[in-house]
Amino acid sequence: MKHLLVSMSSKSRLLLVVSFALLVACSLPVSAQTPGYDLLQTGSGASIDLSKAGLGNVSLQGVPIQSSTGSTDTIMHRTKDITGGGSTPVEVTAVFMKSANSVTYQGQQVDVYVTLNNSGGTIPTSVLPQPDALSASSGTVTGRTDGTFDSNITVNADVIFVKAGTSVTNSSNYVAHQAASSITLTSSGSSWSSTPPAGYPSSSTFPSGGFYQRPVHNGPHPVIPSTCNTAPASPSQPVASANTKGPGQQQIAAAIAVKACISSAQ
Repeated sequence: MKHLLVSMSSKSRLLLVVSFALLVACSLPVSAQTPGYDLLQTGSGASIDLSKAGLGNVSLQGVPIQSSTGSTDTIMHRTKDITGGGSTPVEVTAVFMKSANSVTYQGQQVDVYVTLNNSGGTIPTSVLPQPDALSASSGTVTGRTDGTFDSNITVNADVIFVKAGTSVTNSSNYVAHQAASSITLTSSGSSWSSTPPAGYPSSSTFPSGGFYQRPVHNGPHPVIPSTCNTAPASPSQPVASANTKGPGQQQIAAAIAVKACISSAQ
């Protein structure tokens, strides 16, 4: 009988230890989400309302910012830890988009760029220009232990009208530029994970903090997680069209960009 009591006591203690370990493990996904950056790329359906410029809604596509972050054209910065049910401040670090097609503005063909560079010099303006002073772009993310989150973010970006087919990084190509109207991006019940999705860039410059989001924005700027699989265009030297760059050169450029993105993860 004494041996049985001792055995039961040992089992009870073991059960208590295991239960405590599970409790700690379950709490880790939230407590481990430290300040960090979200590397995102623009999804289909993005647009900007330029009705005041006589252009109506202009469809947009993302412009990858730099090879080390793959297809990233949008960077968000969470400035505090994410805790279960608590709101975390978010700042928009960068946005780089371009009109899907050229448009007619002031009697000439132009490409429309939408930019935001709040990187404090980490991304030089020679790569991501922002000629106008802008109001802060910020908001909040509320993470939950069930792997979902809500967000509400206001974006104030720049609009640059550039002669069609020319570089946005050369100000002599500008036809006009101005601050865009504010937009608000909201999501409710979007998903997040503590592990990165396949192919996600791992940047020492923009570390994740263990929070990988897949937001479903209610607004004109849908985004998805970035990958290393898309060859970014060089903003200072736009990718040539199929008429000026052969398939072999395109494949080489893509391979270099992917290698640079993967190297940053090592």
